[in-house]
Amino acid sequence: MKLDGVLDVMTIGDLLCDDDDTLITSDSYFTKLLPKYLVHSRSIALDALREGLTLNGLVNIPVQFCALPFGVVSKIAFSNPTISADDVIAFLEPRYNAGGECNDKQLAKEEQEYFFNNILKKLLKEKEEEEHEDKKKQDKDLETGKSFLSRFVSFCTGLNYLPHRIGNPDFSIIVEFNFDPDECAPESLPIAHTCVNTLKIHGLVYNN
Repeated sequence: MKLDGVLDVMTIGDLLCDDDDTLITSDSYFTKLLPKYLVHSRSIALDALREGLTLNGLVNIPVQFCALPFGVVSKIAFSNPTISADDVIAFLEPRYNAGGECNDKQLAKEEQEYFFNNILKKLLKEKEEEEHEDKKKQDKDLETGKSFLSRFVSFCTGLNYLPHRIGNPDFSIIVEFNFDPDECAPESLPIAHTCVNTLKIHGLVYNN
C-alpha cells in the first residue's frame, strides 16, 4: 500500500498484510485505510468469535441454524439492521437528580420526568416520522448512517447500531439529569459518556 503525504511510515503495508497497491491520499485515508485497519486490528476478536461459535470447526453452524431465517440469527447475535424510535426508547433509562437534590432554582423531579416522557421520546418519534416522509432522503441517510436516530445512538454510546434486547438484556442508554454545580456552567450543553452509554443533561443550566 502506497502513501501520498499522509503517513510517512513504512509499516502500514506490513500492518495490513494485504499487498494492496491502493494509493492512500487525504481523500481515501478515511474510506480506504481506516476500514481495513479496523478489520485487521480486530482480527483476533473476529477469529475468536468464529472459533467460539463453531467450537473451532466442530459445530456446523449452517446445519444448526438452517431452520431459522438469517435475519433472525443476525439480530439476536449482533443487532437490528435498522434503528427505530421505539427501539431507542426501549433502551432509555432515566436517572433523575444526579449529583445533588433539586432546589427552587433547579428543575423539580416532575419536570425532569415530563421532559423524559413527553419531550425526549416525542422528539425521537417526530424525527423518525420526518425522515420517513422524505423516503429518498431517508434511504440516502440510512446508507451513510446519518439518520437522526443513528446519530443519536452514536452520540450516546459510540456505537453504529443497537444491540438486540434478547442477546443483550443488560444494555441501556442512561439519560441523566445532572445537578452537580461543579459540572454545570451557563454555557454547558448536553454531553455524552460513551464508555458508560450515558447522555448527561445539565439541570442547572436551563431556566425552563
